[in-house]
Amino acid sequence: MKVVKSITEVEQLELPMPVKEQLMHQLLLPWSGDRYEAEKFWEEVSTCLILIERSDTDHDLADVDEETNVLLSYALENPEFVILLPDDLDPHVMALCVHADDGSGSYVVGSTSNETQAIKTLKVMAE
Repeated sequence: MKVVKSITEVEQLELPMPVKEQLMHQLLLPWSGDRYEAEKFWEEVSTCLILIERSDTDHDLADVDEETNVLLSYALENPEFVILLPDDLDPHVMALCVHADDGSGSYVVGSTSNETQAIKTLKVMAE
């Protein structure tokens, strides 16, 4: 599992190109594609992206620090939306959870081939 706290870090994740392009589109959508404004917002209001990697297990997810565990649990229980990021070889799911009135929140992303309960839950909720 990886937790990233900037748009630049998201761009550096090893994801299939179609998934990364769709993910970036979704992340920048609230700012009409303005990367600078999105990056500034992420810094100001503590936004993050939690990537559940293909090799992660339920044991791995249970072994994260308390802050990440709270963010992940809350996102799985209270997503604003969950969507599928299609790819012929490795589709992913993405969930957004807003934590506070200032808009701070977290995104959870993972390959649909991952067998953790978190990804199974998101796959069921995907629009």
